[in-house]
Amino acid sequence: MAEPERSSALRRRLVAAFMTVALISLAVLFIGTVVPHLPDQHVDPHDPVSLVWLLAATALAAVTAIGLSVGIADRLTRPVDGYIETARRFAAGDHSARPADLGPPEFAELASALVAAADEIERSETARRQLTADIAHELRTPLAALQAGLEELRDGLVPADAEALAALHTQATRLGRIVNDLSDLAAAESSQLHTTLDEIDLAAVAQFALAAQAGAMKSAGLLVGRELQPETWVIADVGRMHQVVGNLLANAVLYCRPGDQVTVRVWAAGTVGVLEVADTGPGFRADELPHIFNRAWRGVSADGTRGSGLGLPIVQALMTAQHGTVSVDSAEGKGARISVRLPLAVSHGARVGGLKSR
Repeated sequence: MAEPERSSALRRRLVAAFMTVALISLAVLFIGTVVPHLPDQHVDPHDPVSLVWLLAATALAAVTAIGLSVGIADRLTRPVDGYIETARRFAAGDHSARPADLGPPEFAELASALVAAADEIERSETARRQLTADIAHELRTPLAALQAGLEELRDGLVPADAEALAALHTQATRLGRIVNDLSDLAAAESSQLHTTLDEIDLAAVAQFALAAQAGAMKSAGLLVGRELQPETWVIADVGRMHQVVGNLLANAVLYCRPGDQVTVRVWAAGTVGVLEVADTGPGFRADELPHIFNRAWRGVSADGTRGSGLGLPIVQALMTAQHGTVSVDSAEGKGARISVRLPLAVSHGARVGGLKSR
């Protein structure tokens, strides 16, 4: 019951404030027009400055001021009552609660901002529930496979040979990748993410990542191309950029089909260095593009794959932490181009292993 009491108190304060202003104005009017005529006692009703008419006008103005004060106070506080009730429902768990009346223009902007905040919270809550469900599904499959495989080994149904152990190792690796993705995303989105920005050769980073993913890309049957402009020096964290490029190439391994082409390009464009991973895979539909950086979101073409759906959100968060950007250009059935951009280094000294020598 505290909220209605607060609303009533606010209404009373507003009425009192309006009435005070109105009465002060009337007092000034009375003193300036009526008091000078008091010595004359001029009460001729036909005289426009007659004391009687002035008193009557003053009384009418006072009544009007009181009525307007009450009306305006009620008009201003009624939406506040709605805001309070909406906030109480929202805090109680009803995230669909919204004020039915945005109120006068003076309050409409505030109400609109509150509604937008509520919408964002509701979207975040929906995304969180979806993420939990997606991750549970991703974890359930390798866990079930591990459990079944270990039970078969325990009961002697299959021999503990290299093939059986390799299958279990694959499922354990999949579990580890999902857990690492979650850890990376949490770190990347945390304000405590540590980055050491330096002058690094983007082409060298791309070359290293291609070498690290060469086995996986060959096993997936992908054709690999590279167009790397040497000495493309940018300001970035070398470790985080290895992580970014590694995630982009891992996505290509997971989502592209055997025989698809994956091309990595690096070049300087104006004041930024660009690294692009382009493929001829299934690509994204136009309506999917706004969602691909959402946590655990996976397009139709990715159904049934082994990915966690966290790769691109991790890339975006890491690029933001390095003052860079990431963008996607894609069409369904025509592959995708994922480009990251970082500010070019203005100057650098002797280079050692892709890093500026201090």
